[in-house]
Amino acid sequence: MRCDAGVTRSCLSAVIAAAAAVACAAAPAPAGALEPGRAGLYGGGAVRDYLHFVSLRVMPDGHFRAHATLVTKCAPRFGDSLTESVSLPDARLSGSGAYSATTSFSDELEPGVPAVGGLRAEGTITFSVSVLPGGLARGLVRVRTTYTDPATGAELSRCDTGAIGWAARRPGPAAGAGRAAPRTGTQRGTTEQDEPFLMRVTRRGGLVRRAGMTVRIGCPSGIGLALDVVAHRVRVRHGRFGATDDFERLFTYPDGTEVVERYSWKLRGRFGRRGARGSFEMHGVVRRRSSGEQVGSCDTGTVGWRSR
Repeated sequence: MRCDAGVTRSCLSAVIAAAAAVACAAAPAPAGALEPGRAGLYGGGAVRDYLHFVSLRVMPDGHFRAHATLVTKCAPRFGDSLTESVSLPDARLSGSGAYSATTSFSDELEPGVPAVGGLRAEGTITFSVSVLPGGLARGLVRVRTTYTDPATGAELSRCDTGAIGWAARRPGPAAGAGRAAPRTGTQRGTTEQDEPFLMRVTRRGGLVRRAGMTVRIGCPSGIGLALDVVAHRVRVRHGRFGATDDFERLFTYPDGTEVVERYSWKLRGRFGRRGARGSFEMHGVVRRRSSGEQVGSCDTGTVGWRSR
């Protein structure tokens, strides 16, 4: 799910993402392992009009996998109601910790996907990263997509995320520990689902302006896609903060059965001497649109997160 940055926490709405999964072939990297201290899980992204999420798992031998969930802007249809989900399942950094590639993709979208179901998506993905000392990674990502009607070949819309500069951190086990010292700025980190976490703090540490993460959950429309959930304008009291909300979205099974998925979630966090930590929970109930009969449910359990 992507929640509009201008919507208050009391009326967040859900949309389904259009996905493009790609395997980018990197240029051959010099032999030898990555410099010590750079392997691990990084999470974060970019804070703009919307939150864009990026995660990166780096291996000691320089191989890595990455995932990005990005808001895109389309014309003449769809506006800013879609997101792009991009995966690099196996690529390799150079000896200095860098990678850059551009690749093309073509995808036939499942009929049940709202707004773009049954359409053909074609485009290009540019992704770059530099893994730096000190648990920091930076890069650039851009996705350009054209949606067409496969039956007629007619072009329906063009979408572009724009060039998004992103940063991700490897927060470490001490993030959020110790005496509370919330500070203004952007914090980046990861969850126990190996997903990214991103938070913007303002008012001298007294307000979490936005805090969000991508979440994996087993309800039908979420299978294979990470949903992004964002809390807005949450007050910090005595170094702690929390938010709850609910939303619903429609989904159509391949056999034509229409269902409504209703979700509720809870975010909790505390600041430490350096960084923050907390937990997240989401529960979903699936009902037939025609009768209201419950036909399924899903739950994340309690998912921990850390940032700095």
